[in-house]
Amino acid sequence: MTGTDEELVSRTSARLNGLRANSFAAIVMVLVELGLGVGVNLFATLPSTDHGKAPFSAFGRAVTGGPVVLAVHAVLGTVLLITGVSAVVRAVLARRPAVIAMAGVALLGIIVAWLSGARFVADMARGASLAMAVATAVSIACYALVLFVVPARSPRAARSGSAIRSISMIRSSLTVNAMMR
Repeated sequence: MTGTDEELVSRTSARLNGLRANSFAAIVMVLVELGLGVGVNLFATLPSTDHGKAPFSAFGRAVTGGPVVLAVHAVLGTVLLITGVSAVVRAVLARRPAVIAMAGVALLGIIVAWLSGARFVADMARGASLAMAVATAVSIACYALVLFVVPARSPRAARSGSAIRSISMIRSSLTVNAMMR
């Protein structure tokens, strides 16, 4: 294996490690978001002035004029959108189609939950609350699958794997050369 191949393996390993860290952070954030959402649903009184507003307008009012737990819930949901996009970008850079699909579905779940949350604030629809919960579960499952599917390898382990492959290639070429003599 050439130096370029070793760099590629090392870069891919680093990208996969970054994706695992990103996925773990997303799981933690989604679980915190879930707890905040349950708190909003059980204990917060949403301003009646938000009822009937467009979802994006209701989101803005939730952040600026709603109960603190609702504002934190809405802001963390928005940060989760960025985290989800980051996971998809990392998966694309790692060039793993199954992982790209899992990260994409997880991001879709976050988007659905975010939009459903804005709709819930706007019209208190029970269906929106259910959609948030289901989308949250889908996101958690997808990020957990990413952790399960992507191997936990350090850049050092990737380099040693490259060294083993290099040694194997050298042995093979020596065997071929010996056979030609």
